[in-house]
Amino acid sequence: MQRTYKNHIEVGERLLELGLPEPLLRQAVTAGLLGWLSCTENHPPSFRGINAWAETVRGLREIFLPRGWQRLNDRNLPLTVNLSTRTAITASSGDEFTGIEGASPRTRNPKGITTKEKVEANAEQLGLFSYMTESEEEAKEFIEEVAKWDTWLLLSYRDYAARVVRCELSRPVGIGTDGRVDGWYERIILGSIPFDGDEVTLAGGGGDDGNDADGSVEFGNGSDAIDVEVKRRA
Repeated sequence: MQRTYKNHIEVGERLLELGLPEPLLRQAVTAGLLGWLSCTENHPPSFRGINAWAETVRGLREIFLPRGWQRLNDRNLPLTVNLSTRTAITASSGDEFTGIEGASPRTRNPKGITTKEKVEANAEQLGLFSYMTESEEEAKEFIEEVAKWDTWLLLSYRDYAARVVRCELSRPVGIGTDGRVDGWYERIILGSIPFDGDEVTLAGGGGDDGNDADGSVEFGNGSDAIDVEVKRRA
């Protein structure tokens, strides 16, 4: 049965178990929003979404690598991993149901074979998936992969009507025939990130817990917090 965390206390406690404080995850999503806003009409049409995704991945790594996490590129899937907790996280755009309690979000785009393997490994760990292999060697490789990570997706969706980015950290266990992730064992719904008009000021955080009242966005080891004011380029 899917477990959804929405209550602020429950969200904080579950994220603490994972070593992923909510303010820091929201900083990574903010980095993706900044990447999206930095694009111009002169960029290729598809680049804005690609840049938002890439900047979210970069944000995750610059925030969490100084805190003991590691960078791992599994084929073309960019992961940020914690070896001690066997936790892996990557970023993905979600659909309009992202960040909504009681909804059933999906990833916006179909995923490749590597993501499919991670989703199946999650499900296998939880006893939710029966994985059939054609050889003992394949079975051994799969079991070894299952033993390594719990993989999570940091989903984000830009709601243009509400002028917010909704986001959640969720553990996938199902993928549809269209290749989009559509089943979740846990959903941890994060606070939304507002943006408005062509000029935005995005609040991030500083320090180990990511909290800062001065409207700054901080990456790295917490020593170089900066104020971020963004105007969309022409």
